[in-house]
Amino acid sequence: MSSGLRDWFSSRREIRILDNVNTHLGLTVDCVIELQRMVDAASSGALEEKKVSFNRLSEMEVEADRLRRTLAENLLTKGALPSDVRADLMELVRTMDWVADWSKEAGRILGLLDFERIPDEMKELAKRVTVELKSCVLTLRRSINNLTINPDVALKLAYEVESIEENIDDLYTDARRLLLDLDFSGFTTPFLILLTMFFDALEMVADWCENTSDLVRVLVVRSQ
Repeated sequence: MSSGLRDWFSSRREIRILDNVNTHLGLTVDCVIELQRMVDAASSGALEEKKVSFNRLSEMEVEADRLRRTLAENLLTKGALPSDVRADLMELVRTMDWVADWSKEAGRILGLLDFERIPDEMKELAKRVTVELKSCVLTLRRSINNLTINPDVALKLAYEVESIEENIDDLYTDARRLLLDLDFSGFTTPFLILLTMFFDALEMVADWCENTSDLVRVLVVRSQ
């Protein structure tokens, strides 16, 4: 692929930019994995572990945001990448950053909830969602990592991200159904609003994974 992404990242400076993109992606993945740990801790009533996990998640999201700003500055002012590639990479990083942002938001809401009190069916569903979210973001990372190695594989994995996101949408619908079907008579209206917002935030993590995979497809097309 002589005119593809590998040639665009031929200089040391451009390679450094790509390395920083991968570092940012790693932080994004870690945010989702930490969110999964937090949900597991919250479900079992391990409140101190839940708090520590959220602190780690917050630190990683802050670092991801700092790196996003650095990458945006570098892409705007340095290197000889084509302008459309710079724009697409900036958008890719911004979109990935929303995955980290919504992971932190889900964790922030979870920190306000006595999650261990909710029905077991709802807790198990939340854990299933985070398992799928982990699979989604790991598949996304593999897709992005293949951009400069094998664009066809990157494209295939991007479609896998979309498929996983659809599975999460189904689980999100199940969560709404459980809110109607289970007995929440012992919970206040504000609590139930926050619980709904928590599942909304989980669904947004998946949506932004899919949005990022859409940009992977754009980059593959541009590299042809």
